[in-house]
Amino acid sequence: MRNQWILAAVWALASHVAVGGEGQWRLGHPSQYQYGYPYGQPATELTVEQQRKLGLSDEQIQRIAELRRELEKERAKLDVQLKAASEAAAAANAEVSRLSQEIRAFSTTRLQKVYDAVLTPEQRKALDQQRYLEQAKAWLRGYQTWLKLTDVQVEDISNLLVPVFEKYAKMDDEVADARERLAELRRADKLDIAAIEKAEKEVEELSKRNVYQQRQEDLMDRMRAGLLPDQLEKIGQMRRH
Repeated sequence: MRNQWILAAVWALASHVAVGGEGQWRLGHPSQYQYGYPYGQPATELTVEQQRKLGLSDEQIQRIAELRRELEKERAKLDVQLKAASEAAAAANAEVSRLSQEIRAFSTTRLQKVYDAVLTPEQRKALDQQRYLEQAKAWLRGYQTWLKLTDVQVEDISNLLVPVFEKYAKMDDEVADARERLAELRRADKLDIAAIEKAEKEVEELSKRNVYQQRQEDLMDRMRAGLLPDQLEKIGQMRRH
């Protein structure tokens, strides 16, 4: 009777692991699965030696090993499913990234193509200059209060900044156009792997350029041309720190 109670207790512990508990299995052979225990909980593992000390018979030990083997088989199946799910998740993340790039293109390069198809060259140039001027004023607002820029200075300096925004907008367009070409290749009914690979490398190379840092330096240089001596001193102090 005592041995039956011990076997029931051992099986209950094994069942605990099967439904979500954690343990370290040894079915007569070392197991590849090892589990940790939160909050310092004691392990439910019972080695053959420990089972013998509890008074289990060889028949009971054999039965426990058989039951554990079934659990190991179930866990191995789940490991395969987990690996497949992890790979699927990684693929899904890559697909999300790709789709996000394509969606961004609708509000950038693809929308620009709509305007390009309707506007005359003069209208397109005027629109671009307007956008660059708006960007220049928005950038300059970050310094306006600190440097105490006058309204006249804001207008003058903004006009000085326009060529910088124009220059780097073209660089941004190069990246956007490259991504759009890549997206079109990926959407094609007949996939050209060599062309896709070439387009991916082009996007990678163009994306390596530190456009933001270069633009900031050029903008600062242009802004200095419209500053007064005390304002230039403030900028100098900021750069030194």
